[in-house]
Amino acid sequence: MTLPSELVAAIDEFASAPTVLVASDFDGVLAPLVLDPMESRPLPGTIESLEGLAALPSTYAAVVSGRDLETLTKLTGLAGSDVTRIGSHGGESSAAGAAVPLTDDQRADLDALTEELGEVVAAHPGAGLEHKPAAVVVHTRRMADESAARDAEAAALEVTEPHTGLHVLHGKHVVEVSVVRADKGSALVALRDEVGGDAVAYFGDDVTDEDAFRALGPDDVTVKVGPGETAARFRVESVEDAAEALRLLLERRSGR
Repeated sequence: MTLPSELVAAIDEFASAPTVLVASDFDGVLAPLVLDPMESRPLPGTIESLEGLAALPSTYAAVVSGRDLETLTKLTGLAGSDVTRIGSHGGESSAAGAAVPLTDDQRADLDALTEELGEVVAAHPGAGLEHKPAAVVVHTRRMADESAARDAEAAALEVTEPHTGLHVLHGKHVVEVSVVRADKGSALVALRDEVGGDAVAYFGDDVTDEDAFRALGPDDVTVKVGPGETAARFRVESVEDAAEALRLLLERRSGR
């Protein structure tokens, strides 16, 4: 495989920055997309590249995902690692300790949404419901009929309309409704500021990663994996390409 020459040049420049942060989405970037989310596994070498980067001086690494923090840590195998895990689209972080507890109103909203979205899933065979500490998620990836999947997503979005104060994310075959405001961009910027990063490299594939692409600076290395409109500076075609880019980042940063 051959990475775009412009991306290789940007990686070379990035590797010479004083303090850097390298971060990536999980599903669709480190791990190929699969029908059963719990069967997702990172490509060989991807996690190792992030761990190698995190072990270098003035170099930080993170995995940023819509997965809840516990599941993300389990699937990546990064428990106890120096690689930061950011889950629930920024709502949870391994660097932040315990999550902020929900208020009574937030808990009541979450319970009501869980019940209503459960009814949507029951009415659309093949759809699935996922529970998170501050969110509930409708998945349609396992629905063979794309039209039926779109109908299920539309029904889920309709459920949210009467409610106020929600954070709704509509991504690839997923509608996530959170009672806490969080997004990958804000979480990534907060981590960059915390570690004093001079430059950030971020890899993502979903519409939820666009928040991160837009939040970062014009000189940061932002990489869209796969097709679709994007605010990222660069694009690669596959998870294998993303794995190669991470390997190159480790190689260049190690040799600086």
